[in-house]
Amino acid sequence: MADVQISGVMPHYIDPTIEHVGVSKLRQLSAANLGRMKNMLVVRENDTALAVVLRYEQYLAMQNQLEEALRTIQAYQADGAVVANGLKDAARGQIKRMSEVDPEL
Repeated sequence: MADVQISGVMPHYIDPTIEHVGVSKLRQLSAANLGRMKNMLVVRENDTALAVVLRYEQYLAMQNQLEEALRTIQAYQADGAVVANGLKDAARGQIKRMSEVDPEL
């Protein structure tokens, strides 16, 4: 899927469950706390975002959505090439009537 370029194309997604916290919040996170975590955490220091902490299930869901989007883009790219080739054939007069292809149409 590396042949699909999405950099700068996809709109930003605003998630209302994101919580902005300071670096000191990381010291309070334990395995138990991470397992119960509901919100994504954006760790900031001096108004600079440093990292995002989220549950593994959330990460997997994001990866699955990205994969589905990339597959959709690839499918449209493939379909676009087929349509473009068909238009070129039509411009060159390389077409057949539907009745020639299938008499029942």
